[in-house]
Amino acid sequence: MKKCHINLRELGIALLAPICITFVHGLIPSSLVSCVIIIILCGCIHHVYPWVFTTGDNRNNKNRTGTRSLSFLFCFCIFILIVITGLSLQFFSTGILNAIELHRPELLGSYRDMVRSSFSLNNGIFRVTTVMLLAPVCEELVFRGISLSSSRRAFTCIHSDAIAILLSALLFALYHGNLVQFCYALPMGILLALLATWTSSLLPSILLHITINVSSYFTGMLPFALPHTGCILATGITSAAGFIALYLLLRRSGKSHKVS
Repeated sequence: MKKCHINLRELGIALLAPICITFVHGLIPSSLVSCVIIIILCGCIHHVYPWVFTTGDNRNNKNRTGTRSLSFLFCFCIFILIVITGLSLQFFSTGILNAIELHRPELLGSYRDMVRSSFSLNNGIFRVTTVMLLAPVCEELVFRGISLSSSRRAFTCIHSDAIAILLSALLFALYHGNLVQFCYALPMGILLALLATWTSSLLPSILLHITINVSSYFTGMLPFALPHTGCILATGITSAAGFIALYLLLRRSGKSHKVS
């Protein structure tokens, strides 16, 4: 049986990245400015130390990611599946939260006030743009770009990828800073990490993250996030089916690999 080896330097990078993004957000009151600074810093790190955003698989096994160009139809299908999956995930999680608020409102505490203050179209164009676009890019660069890649390099064992995915998802959930968001950020982090791992690219996870954040502004206007069992089951099944379809399509194209 292969023994598990842990590279402490790589593990340190994986843990340090979320700490740094939390520190920058805490230091700079403007979320717009802090996100821009983090994105610029990630760009500088990628320029000077590109290996931080790669794994051993990316550097040593080019066949895993494939070299042939992808057809427009394939890319369009992936795009549509990611959007459908993101919308379904948002409606599914919102439906569950609405059901909790309906039957046990005390469990949500001040969470609803935070959501209303953060995810309102009345917050101004800069705040809305930050939440919709800049925050997803910023978080994907840090958590799936640096933290996940470093975690995959840190562990050398039979389940190294699975450990890395769980660790990055846990860090992503803790970063959100409250129990309610932790409960849905953890599985969301797992799905985003899986997508980044399957494709060896951050673009699909960024698109999924943007879709989820954009749809959070409109869930209250649409009937799909109602706190009814039927709506919750329908959106849950749709999101699961979309993610399975993504995996099968990526696997068939030769763009995915088994999570060890």
